[in-house]
This record gives sequence, C-alpha cells and structure tokens, in this order.
Amino acid sequence: MICKTLIFSFLISALIRSQAIQYLYPRPGSEHIPLETILIIRYQQIEPGDIENLSEFCSVQGTKSGAISGRIIKVSDKHTIHFIPDKPFRRAERITVHLTPKINSICQDTIYQFYTVTNPYSPSTLRLLSNESQDRVSLPAGWARRFYKNDNLDPVIINGISIPSDFPWVKITINDNPDPGYIFLNNWGGQPYNMILDNSGAPIWYRRTPDRRRDFKVQKNGALSMLVREGFGGENAHIALDSTYTIVDTMFAGYGYTTDEHEFQILPDGHYFLIGIRAETIDMSQYISGGNKNATVMVGAVQEFTPNHEPVLCVSAWDLFDIRDTEIDVISTTGSIIRFPHMNALDIDDDGHILISSRHLSEITKIHRLKGTIIWRFGGAHNQFTFIGDDALGGFRNQHDIRALGNNHYTLFDNGNMHSPAVSRAVEYILDTTATPMTATLVWQFRDTPDKYTGWMGNTQRLPNGNTLINWAEASLPKLTEVNPNGSKVFEMDFIDDILCYRVFRFPWNGVAKRPYLLIEQQPDRITLLYNKFGDSSVDYYRIYGGRTSENNTVFATSTQPFIHFNNLESGETYYFRITAVDQNGRESDYSNEEKILVHYLEPGENILLNGNFSSSLEFWRIGESGSASAYGGVLQGVFRFDIKEGGDELQNLQLFQEDLTLIKGEPYTLAFDAWADEPRVIEAVVGNSEDPGINYSKTGITYLTQEKKHYQYHFTVEEQTSRHCRVVFNCGQYNADVQIDNILLAMEGASDTESLPPIIVNPDHFEITGIFPNPFNDTAKIQFSISRSCHVLLKLYDLNGRVIETMASRIYTAGKHELNFKAGHLSSGIYYVRLKAANKYFDTYKLVHIK
Repeated sequence: MICKTLIFSFLISALIRSQAIQYLYPRPGSEHIPLETILIIRYQQIEPGDIENLSEFCSVQGTKSGAISGRIIKVSDKHTIHFIPDKPFRRAERITVHLTPKINSICQDTIYQFYTVTNPYSPSTLRLLSNESQDRVSLPAGWARRFYKNDNLDPVIINGISIPSDFPWVKITINDNPDPGYIFLNNWGGQPYNMILDNSGAPIWYRRTPDRRRDFKVQKNGALSMLVREGFGGENAHIALDSTYTIVDTMFAGYGYTTDEHEFQILPDGHYFLIGIRAETIDMSQYISGGNKNATVMVGAVQEFTPNHEPVLCVSAWDLFDIRDTEIDVISTTGSIIRFPHMNALDIDDDGHILISSRHLSEITKIHRLKGTIIWRFGGAHNQFTFIGDDALGGFRNQHDIRALGNNHYTLFDNGNMHSPAVSRAVEYILDTTATPMTATLVWQFRDTPDKYTGWMGNTQRLPNGNTLINWAEASLPKLTEVNPNGSKVFEMDFIDDILCYRVFRFPWNGVAKRPYLLIEQQPDRITLLYNKFGDSSVDYYRIYGGRTSENNTVFATSTQPFIHFNNLESGETYYFRITAVDQNGRESDYSNEEKILVHYLEPGENILLNGNFSSSLEFWRIGESGSASAYGGVLQGVFRFDIKEGGDELQNLQLFQEDLTLIKGEPYTLAFDAWADEPRVIEAVVGNSEDPGINYSKTGITYLTQEKKHYQYHFTVEEQTSRHCRVVFNCGQYNADVQIDNILLAMEGASDTESLPPIIVNPDHFEITGIFPNPFNDTAKIQFSISRSCHVLLKLYDLNGRVIETMASRIYTAGKHELNFKAGHLSSGIYYVRLKAANKYFDTYKLVHIK
C-alpha cells in the first residue's frame, strides 16, 4: 500500500511537469473516492477559454459503468474546469480519465485513473457517528437569578433588551480592563442559544435555536457565521449572516461528503473553506495485523469553494496521511470506529496556503492551496521540526484551533490528552522553515495554576490589544480566560450552570437588526411576548400583530416596552403573532419572525399536560416505535393501551410521549399516573429533554407494573437549566406484556401535593355558580353561572382529594348569565366539586354528585 502511494506520487509529479497540470481531483491513483464525486481540473497556464475542444476534451470510463457521460462547466474563478457526471459512479470500480485539450490546434493527452469507495456508509448513518452601540451598564449583584422570580413575571430588561427566562446566564469573576471586543459564544447545555455579550455579561444579541450550534464568529469578510444542524437541507451546514442579522448564504460540503461540524472560514474575496466528512467500512487487517475487518472509518477532507459555491479544491485524508498514525482511536481488532484524522480546525496562512489541525495525529499540516500537496508537517509521527524551548512537554498533543498570526507565528490550543500527566494550555510557536533542520520555538504559553485539563474542544485567540483569549470548553472550567502578554488574568467568565462550549471569540461588532426578533413564553396565568430590534436605538414603539390565523395583519396591541403580557386569550386556542418596530419618524420595520402558541393557563397543581386523561383520544400525544418493536397504541374507553406484538430490545423501542413542555429551574414538580399491565413487567416514566434525551429532570428510573391498576407519583425539583423543550415519555418496550396508562399528571407543586379547594367567598361583583341541574346526575348536567362584567372564566372539576379532573371551560365570557352542558360518562360514581375562577381573582365552588 505504501509503495503504491509512492509510485502514484511520482506519477503526479511527472504529470504536472509534462502537461502543466496544476491540480486534479480525484488525484491520479487515489482510492476511496466517493460515488458522488465530480472531476476538478486546473492547468497551470491554460484557462478554460483557451481550450478549443472544451465541450469534449474530457472522456471518462468506468470498469463497471462503461462510458460515463457528463457536463463540462467553466468555474467562475476562470482557471478551473468541472466534469460533472450525469449519474454517480459505482462502488469498487476503476475510473479512467482521458484529457485531450486542444490549444492552438495541438492536443496534449493525459490519462490517469482513480478508484471508487468499496463500502460507503449512508449520510444518515454518518451524521449519527459524527456527533461530537449601546450604553453599557454595571449589573447589580445577583441579577442573573432574577429571570423568573420577579414579582410580576416580567422578563429581565438590560440595556433595553428583554431576556427570556431560559437564557444561559454567565458569571464574571475577573474584569480588569480586558479587550473591548464583544464575546461570541453558544451554550451546549439547557436550551441552546447563540449570543453576543458585552463585558458585563449582558447580551446585545441572542437567538434561541432548536439545535446545538457551534463556531459562532465574525469572518474575514465581515459576515457572522455559525454551524447549524437542523432546518437547512436535513444535514449540518454553515450559515452566514450580515450585520442586520439576516441569513445571506448557506454553505455545505459536497460531492460525497457531508458538512463536518468543526470549522468554517470565509476569505475577504468570498472564497470559503470547510471540512467534509464521510464514512466507509474498511478492512483494517490490510494495514495492521489483526485489524478489525469491518471498521467504520470517518474520513475528513478540506474543501474550498468559490463565492458561487463551486468547488475548486478537495483534499482527502487518504491523499495526505497514513491511517496507522492515528493516536486516539485504537486501531485493533476491537477498534470499530476510527476518525481519520479528526480534522478540527483550518486557517489560511499569510502566504495564502492552508493550515489543517488533525487532532488524532497530533499534527498541523500546511497544504499548498493550488496543488493540494503537503508543504510541511508539524507535530505527530512525521514531525519535520525540532522543538525549542518546550522541554517540559515536548510539543503539543491532540490539539485544537490552529491560527496563523503572521510572520511564521502560530497559536493553538494544546488539549494534551497524551501528555503525561494530561494537561491543557494555550501556546504560541515561531517556525523557522529555512533552518536545517527546521525549528519550532515556543515563544509564549499559558498553563494555568493549578493545571487545567480539557480532553476535547477548546480554542485560543490572539486579540487586537495583544491579550490572549482561552476557552477551556469543559463544563466545570471557565469559558473565557483572558490573559495579558505577561500571563496575568484580566478577565474570566463562565456560565452559571455547568455548560460546555466548543469555541469562544471576541470581535468588534456593530450590528443593527433589520426586523425585531420574537419569542413567546407561556407563564402560569399569562402569555408573554418578548421582542427586540437588536442594536437599534431609534425604536419608538412596537406593534403586535396577531390572531388565530397565520400572517394576520390585525394590530393586536402596541407597546413601548420590548415585551407584553396577555392574560385574556382563550385557553386551548392557538394564536399567531409577529411584531414590527416603529421609529421616531413613524417608519415601520419589516415583520419579525412569526411564532404561534397554544394557550394553556396553569396554576400550581394544575396539569401541564394537555389531554392527560385521554378524553380527547390521542390528541397532543405521540407514539414512537423503533428497532424490532411492533405494537398498536390507542385509546379505548378513555384509557391508553399499548397492544404489544414485539417489545424490541430496549425499553425505548416503544414510546408514548408529549413534547414542547416548559420546566423551570429550581421549581418542584409532581409526575403522577395510573398504570397496569397484562402481566408483571416494568416501564420507564421520565420527564426529560426533547433535544437532549440524556437529560432526566425527574430522575425517575424503573416503574414496576402489575395486573392491578395502581397510582404512581414521583416528586422532583428541576436542577438543570430552564427549558421549553421538555417532554413526558413512557418507555414501554423490551417486554411483550400489554401496558395501560391513564390520568397522567405533570404539575408544578404548590403548598401541598393536592390543591385545597377554596371556600365559597362573597364576590362583591357577583361572580358565582348559580346552580347545577340535575344534581345528582347520571350523564349530563347543566352548570349555570353568573358574572357581573366581561372577564376570563375558568371552570374546573375536582375530586374529593383536590385533584384536578379536567378543565370544563377557559375563555372570555360577557357579563350576564351563562349555562354550560357537561357530559360525564367517563367519570366514576362519586362526589366532585366544580370551581369557578373569574377575572383571575374571584372564586366560587359547588358540590356535584355523579351516579352511574
């Protein structure tokens, strides 16, 4: 294999000399080429327009596909040519390419071959495997904990910005004249946010995201960018935003590669670089004795694109490295997944060539940008430099975040997994490539006292004022330590909660939003809209457009504040909202994003879940089936039942769940339900996180069921960050015994586990239940009540233990007498109470007897 590589390298050099070819992809002799690849051809001195027979100068033949038709495309850089096959290549075939460009009626022939991948993985499998100018104010002590404990449930307002209740607050422990740039970061814990903070820790911009994003930064062309995982073609992508926070472009890897999550760089001219990733099954015994014959190898590649998204460079790890040099992923009979070489950073050196960080090789590699060949190798098994001044650790190991400072100075974050003992640090080297041998001199480092260690992620950034930013990444370590050139700390910041962060940056920034950004929060007795036109000091007031239909043009309300409460919406109904900002000259902005909410007013002890007793069949509930499980889930006589044919291998193979629930940190909750089974078995009832299934807020484990219907009740306090992406899930797989579940309750606890019924009080405005007829009753009763003014009315039915059975009405009623027909065929015989709550203030209670 190594000899073959050397022969092909010789052929490439000869090819370039004889035919003046600057770059070919796939490279002659390359193996493991994706089936979806295209051909990239670039001559040193020949432009596409010089080729007289351009439309037919490239012919392609496959040993399985035969003659392969395709299109010839002239790339917008005016130097590169694409051959785009009409259909993908076939696996495990030899492709022969014949180039016959005619220049001044003279043809020069070039023939070369490459080999397609034998056992590619599907992209879905790959994604599973690859988951790894405003006034500034000083914030008072304890401000970060006020976000849901204020008296009126108003959001926290700082610098004129309303901040949502699940925002991931930071704490600053050192603040001694740091760099003035804003802080760019995202959180990997709780509800994900991308955010820009000032040096007080207050946000000047934020965006709540449905996925855990990363690498949020300002690019060399002035755009913002971030890695996204959802909503952009079903795979990872990098998006670019302008200074108005408007998405202006979306960038993907391509041609057999999906977008790796680690790095993205845009140059001032709009060319951009990213890392592609793909997976294939490799027989590792051909590389190492006893190697795993079915190892999954995740292969990285650097790709360059023009501003028009045309690829002009693709350099695969197979073209550069020896897989046997991989350090962290064990290559052995048990090494089933190998990340080769785990490219986690790239940068452009001041001479225009490419720097790649390969973590699992402990190597920084410089690549010729036009030819795709190696210029030098720094670190790892094939290190070409002599380390000077780094005797204590002997160089870096398993690093992140290579950055070129210019004049042969480079910084990186040395994770140091394989240092002994393991220790992390920020380092700066100067490389002398003219010396013999070449040298790498450690000219600066920051190694904290005591030592810190993070085995993954992290970054280092040299700041404009000469200070250095260090992100230690790990949940228990600071996310930003800023030190001056002498190594003294001038700034240190961390999340209040233990939260991870891949990278943190500082940049100068002056963004002004083009339109407001809207979020909606469901409070116990109200709906709160939060909206901000970030960076715009000219806003006079906001117009709230809304109603029960999408894109409603009706002005619902106006507000001079960046938030508004509504407590008179009809519970159980869905409302749509969008916002505009009006400036002092009366000019109205574009609409904000539109958000919708299903209104669900709650009190302590009231069920957060909708349709918890299945009185509306499976409305609001979802059923999940995976693996080999097979079952029917449905509601029969008001009870949910899993009729299980095959339970699968795991409890999670069969699920009943309800999502989009809100849990607030520090609050106590109750999870209760009735359940039984056809024979003794276990299930798992969990209050968890929809985005991160590993988070178990309720800390519940196994629930043992018998054939007898039993009531189960669990109490817990939310220790994790406030989240609006929670769910209740019943895992009912693994066993074949049928399961029945009913009366599911998730409620924030009040003073006691059950709610005491309030006594009948005198209502000065005459809000009362005037009668229930008949009483006792069998099937249907008429509930009559009277209110002296128009207001919101809530009617609920309780049992003798004070448990809410159901909500009978929740909406605005006009002043006067009203009658409600209540059907109770689903109720057991017994004594119940109907409670009226009017205008969020007055109560009345009436006894009701049901006889079957």
